[in-house]
Amino acid sequence: MRNFVILFLAILLIGGIAYIIFPHTMPGDMTSPAGYDSGERKAVYLARAGAMKMLAELANDANSYDSLNEDWNRDKDNPKELKLGKDPVFYGASDGTGNLNLNSPFLRKEHLVRLGMDIALALSIIDYKDKKGEKGFEFPEELFLVKGMNYAIYSKIKPYVTIYAVAHSKVNINTANKAVLQVLIEDDELVLDVLKYRKGPDGEEGTSDDGIFKGEEDFRMFQGLDPALFSVRSSLFRIWAWSSFSEDNQARRTIDAVITRSGKIHYWKEY
Repeated sequence: MRNFVILFLAILLIGGIAYIIFPHTMPGDMTSPAGYDSGERKAVYLARAGAMKMLAELANDANSYDSLNEDWNRDKDNPKELKLGKDPVFYGASDGTGNLNLNSPFLRKEHLVRLGMDIALALSIIDYKDKKGEKGFEFPEELFLVKGMNYAIYSKIKPYVTIYAVAHSKVNINTANKAVLQVLIEDDELVLDVLKYRKGPDGEEGTSDDGIFKGEEDFRMFQGLDPALFSVRSSLFRIWAWSSFSEDNQARRTIDAVITRSGKIHYWKEY
């Protein structure tokens, strides 16, 4: 499956690069998304190239851990840049393993209550997930099928949860934000200690002096920290890429995707 996914994306990418280099010599219906003009088509393929570049970098990351000071961790205000000829494409990624997985076998009603839900809704979510069996939640908006869920609650929890299953469904302790850590760690003082360690001497995360959990032995530094709930290596990432198709850089084509490090696509959107 992994090889098929990577081959599929590679075909899209190769076709796109060919179109970028030879835009007037290739049949449009062979290389172009329907409904796009030539500039838009070019921008789509540039964005796809950026997404593939990000996926390749993640696949080649040899570290046994993932943390916020690694080069893949980029938001859209601080992108990585790839140039194909004279054309730039901007791309980056964030860690999906830093969120609470609602399909995790480790999920408990107490976790959801600490996320801000009442007990009735927490139990409804777990009951719904269990009734779905191995499939669990298949897309985020499926939460609206749970009794008691509404838009206000959904909007509140959306930044802190994921439904995309991975092998272990544990949260990466190096990348989880304060709210997610508070869900899994009942002791607020311990949460602050973990965050202080992660920030390092300069008191800022995402810098070279960050404290990093590299293995289970590092958990022993903090009494009460349960390594059964956490990982130090990420396998799920939200990647993004965009490229402009006009000189004013206002009109662009963007890709947002949720992909595992091994190449499995959970979500892919081009707009």
